[in-house]
Amino acid sequence: MFKIELDPARYDTDKLAHAHYLRNYEAQFKDLIDREVRLLELGIKSGGSLLLWRDYFPHGRIVGLDIEPVQLDDPTGRIHTYQGAQQDTELLDRIARETAPDGFDVIIDDCSHIGVLTRVSFWHLFERHLKPGGFYVIEDWGTGYWDDWVDGARYQPHPPAAYNHALYRLIRACARLQTHNVIRHLSPAHWLVTKFKTMMLKRQYHSHDIGMVGFVKELIDECGAADITHNQFGRGPQRASKFQHLYIAPSHLFIVKA
Repeated sequence: MFKIELDPARYDTDKLAHAHYLRNYEAQFKDLIDREVRLLELGIKSGGSLLLWRDYFPHGRIVGLDIEPVQLDDPTGRIHTYQGAQQDTELLDRIARETAPDGFDVIIDDCSHIGVLTRVSFWHLFERHLKPGGFYVIEDWGTGYWDDWVDGARYQPHPPAAYNHALYRLIRACARLQTHNVIRHLSPAHWLVTKFKTMMLKRQYHSHDIGMVGFVKELIDECGAADITHNQFGRGPQRASKFQHLYIAPSHLFIVKA
């Protein structure tokens, strides 16, 4: 359980339904306990998680946003709540200006669990209001597999893509053609070979790119930014990833800002 011996059962929060969430938080946040942390949580329901974070970070300022108004009895004065939508970037800027002008150390998204809305708040807050080395956490990304969720869909199993030696040899032949001097200097031919190779490669794997699951896979692409923008093999300009670290657990994700 939490290092400072909190009893999570005292707090009205659905984080208790996922024991591995608490273990993950303890592992990732243990070095922040004694710091003057600035923490923002999107999606707070009755506010129980804010009380949990207030007690976990005894020197922290704890901020929450929800689409519904939330009133909490907090004699410490360290909790601040706001009402509004996570995709309201003007509101997000005001919250940061009033509660963490130097940036947040931790941002937790336990809000809509809808991919397009999560993407708006993620990039706005990550780019503008999360400190370098700060944590951005996304909870419940598995909703992308839920058929009855707003932007979810039931996972469609595919036959296992067994190793196909003939297909592999065809792909290898395309790869050799891509680097052949004649083909490299004939743009239409190089384009055709590259497109054909890509089409063959896609037949080897199947992926569910829907809702929050699709957004998480976009974040994995950001982890690969150095390869995506490689000056020889990628699309420039070359740059490093904006992420120092990405940790993925079942329906739980942590990003550390570079």
